[in-house]
Amino acid sequence: MSLTTAERLIVDRLKRRRVEKFSRLADTCHLSAKTVQRALAKVHHLTSVNRNAAYVTLKETARFDERGLWKFRKTCFSKHGNLRQTVQALVEHASGGCTLEELEELLETRVHNHVSRLLREGKLTRRSLGRHAVYLSSNPRRQAEQWTARQEEIASTRVVTDRPRLNVPPGLNAVTVIRVLVRLLEAPDASLASVARWLQARQVDIRADQIRQILDFYGLKKTTR
Repeated sequence: MSLTTAERLIVDRLKRRRVEKFSRLADTCHLSAKTVQRALAKVHHLTSVNRNAAYVTLKETARFDERGLWKFRKTCFSKHGNLRQTVQALVEHASGGCTLEELEELLETRVHNHVSRLLREGKLTRRSLGRHAVYLSSNPRRQAEQWTARQEEIASTRVVTDRPRLNVPPGLNAVTVIRVLVRLLEAPDASLASVARWLQARQVDIRADQIRQILDFYGLKKTTR
């Protein structure tokens, strides 16, 4: 579909800017909102699913991720359609469904009203998991798969969280402490200063007094030359 000179001005600006506020397109190009609407109607474009749907981009500009989302400076666009359609698609495609917090983090906008409407329409279902609600597909088979995956994810997280942690001296991390202890085993006759220099040369932020702190913390003995 051919564009008028004014419409071409709008499309060219949108190509240069990548993302632009609808109202700013009209103001900057000194054209009416109706002219902008006509220009956008002639090209494949997207309206933002957040920020009050106030921003537009050309479809050819968007670079969607595996979820079908593209973000440009916190403005989010979706290949799934408007915000409600996007919420439904994200829940359907998520292996373990989505919580409200996960959806709002992805889309950077509030989605509670849209989720509630999808529930009323029977397009999503909800299950409780502790203090949180998990939104799942309305398809019984897909819903069962998502619920199982979500429970397995929670179980694996608990296993990792419940693992005992290595106690380390204040101000030091476990990786640094382990590298220090390994070096002390490799070079038992080296001074603390030389051990520190050796580690510093390998991008380990450590000082001789901190190595002494590690030895004292674990009750280890080291004869310094």
